[in-house]
Amino acid sequence: MRRMKLLTERDLKQIVPLDLRVVQCIEDAFHSLATKKVAMPPILRLDIPEHRGEVDVKTAYVPGVDGFAIKISPGFFDNPKIGLPSTNGMMVLLSSKTGLVQALLLDNGYLTDVRTAAAGAVAAKYLARKDAFVAAILGAGMQAK
Repeated sequence: MRRMKLLTERDLKQIVPLDLRVVQCIEDAFHSLATKKVAMPPILRLDIPEHRGEVDVKTAYVPGVDGFAIKISPGFFDNPKIGLPSTNGMMVLLSSKTGLVQALLLDNGYLTDVRTAAAGAVAAKYLARKDAFVAAILGAGMQAK
C-alpha cells in the first residue's frame, strides 16, 4: 500500500506560492468547469449556532484528472475573542481511480486564500478594460493583503 503524504501549511507555502502558474491552473479549472462534465455536488454546510460556527465541506471531480480533494473548512467567528483564528481547515486528496487517500493537506485555509486570489486575477484578466492599470480591492480580510 502506498504511503500517504502529510503536508502542513508551512510545506504548502513552499510548494504552492501565489504566482502565475497558480493563476493559470485556476483559469484551466474554470475552463474545465465550463466545458467538461465536472461533478461538483452542493456544499455541505453544518451550522453550530451556539458557538457562532459553521463547517463547509466541498469537493469536485474533473474527468481525466487522477485525483480529487475534499475540503473541510470550519469558521468559528468568536474565536478571535479567545486568541484563535476564526477560520482554518484541511483537505484530503484521494485517487480518482482507487479512492485511496494520497495526501492530507493541513493548510489552515492557505490554499483557499491562494485560490481566491488567483480567481480574482483570472476575473480581472477577462473583465477589466484592456487599458486598465489600477485595481481596487475592497475589504479588510486576507484578500486585501
